[in-house]
Amino acid sequence: MFDVQTCEGIVAPEQFIQDFSSVNIARIVYRGKLTGKFIEDVRAGRYSVDEGVVCKGRNASGVWMVKVKTNAYMNRLKQAFKDDWENYWE
Repeated sequence: MFDVQTCEGIVAPEQFIQDFSSVNIARIVYRGKLTGKFIEDVRAGRYSVDEGVVCKGRNASGVWMVKVKTNAYMNRLKQAFKDDWENYWE
């Protein structure tokens, strides 16, 4: 599990961790500002994740979420799906 949505929207990251850390949630690999360096590190495989990560944050508009996939996962998609690999990418 990596997110929960209520009638009020997606649960904020801090609240999600506080409320659901006692169950099987996705492993937290990083806490901090989403930066280009972090994205590069995920793509390069420096976080030992098979496919990638889901990043969540909060701003004035609410909770935002973005996926960052590894280059190794991209290569597996290219092998499996040839010209259609981008349909399965971020």
